[in-house]
Amino acid sequence: MHTRSPRLRSGAQEAPRTGPTMDSSWGRQSSPELGRGKRLSVGELRSFFEAHCAAAARELPDPAKRSCRPPNGLLPPVIPQLTVTPEESEEAQGSPKGPPPDPASGWLGTGSSLHLLQSRRLSNSSLSSTGSSSVFEDSEDDLLSDTEGRSQGIVHLEHGEDTNQKKSWHTIKTMVNLPVISPFKKRYSWVQLAGHTGSFKAADSDTILKRFSENEKECFELLMKDPLRSCVPAFHGVVERDGEKYIQLDDLLADFEGPCVMDCKMGIRTYLEEELTKAREKPKLRKDMYKKMIEVDPLAPTAEENTQHAVTKPRYMQWRETISSSANLGFRIEGIKRADGTCNTNFKTTKTREQVFQVFMEFIEGNTTILKKYLKRLHDIHLILESSDFFKRHEVIGSSLLFVHDNSGHANVWLIDFGKTTLLPDGQTLDHRIPWQEGNREDGYLLGLDNLISILDSITER
Repeated sequence: MHTRSPRLRSGAQEAPRTGPTMDSSWGRQSSPELGRGKRLSVGELRSFFEAHCAAAARELPDPAKRSCRPPNGLLPPVIPQLTVTPEESEEAQGSPKGPPPDPASGWLGTGSSLHLLQSRRLSNSSLSSTGSSSVFEDSEDDLLSDTEGRSQGIVHLEHGEDTNQKKSWHTIKTMVNLPVISPFKKRYSWVQLAGHTGSFKAADSDTILKRFSENEKECFELLMKDPLRSCVPAFHGVVERDGEKYIQLDDLLADFEGPCVMDCKMGIRTYLEEELTKAREKPKLRKDMYKKMIEVDPLAPTAEENTQHAVTKPRYMQWRETISSSANLGFRIEGIKRADGTCNTNFKTTKTREQVFQVFMEFIEGNTTILKKYLKRLHDIHLILESSDFFKRHEVIGSSLLFVHDNSGHANVWLIDFGKTTLLPDGQTLDHRIPWQEGNREDGYLLGLDNLISILDSITER
């Protein structure tokens, strides 16, 4: 893929030029080729910008030069902004197809400051969901920070539908856009394995901003006063950015180098009882959900659903839990990001204990030190959950356990995502283990944690 090189035209009243001249609007020399509106290659653009930067630097007084560049004269590297979008959205925008462009960057003078004129936009249709999200998919905002690049880049990896591709692990391909960003400001990036794009923004001091939810804010306020505080990202209040409200949370990956990350969605269901009730009150045939169903299992729809080429939302929601390990084990694997940046969200039908066992073996790469740290942390979380008043009095739906480790042997686990965690009425409490029957609001969280610990224990025994 490539982008069109920008064309810069001189003013209509400007006299023809035979050589490089001074452009008062830029405060430096401009090229005669640009005055004629000639299309430039990436290499020519690079040379052009470097020449103008060099000229600008020569014109600056010594103190200004010292403020613009570090002592060694080299500008620090900047990781560009990253966003995974569906292939269809590129075509709709008229993005030309072709090989990735030369990632060479140029420096553009703006007044007396220098800015890097480059970012990359990542696209892989197999990693992005282009269909309508189901109720539980709407709430799955699973945050994975990637501090390796320290950029503002965001990689959104939503649930990818099954395709005919032979490999489930994908390397992301790139194309070049040209927004202006500063190379001198510390930046952050993260990977969102599931959920709506645009839910997160970078913040300062190893924190991130998550799109505001009144329910989640109230949960975090309670969690900060509960023993579970040590098991969740620290909450730093509510902030406003670009006219929108966000909750500010710790970046859980700030202390990892090249982290490997796994998201496990906990519980026997990922939808609230009230969502199921509302969907039944206004039943609507959904062709998009039927399409998702047959892509995973062509034999799943009934004869009537095949005739209608559609299913209802309650039917899809309940079927979705049964094809993964949610219904039988009380948790399911949502996605994994490896240290090399490859990601896999193709775990929709990972259902049995043996299948989960194999996924974890690959995730830890046989490293028993990391495995033991995970097990110790899970046992600690288990004890804290048993004593937590917050946990007893809430229906915990759509929440995840986030596993993170790196090559140094550093490993940890946190509870994340409380957008659907609901306070129970009238002092009611839950067991979190007994089977769910509509009306009892049981979520099966501890059932899932018990099974997860058991599976990891079995790895140590082999």
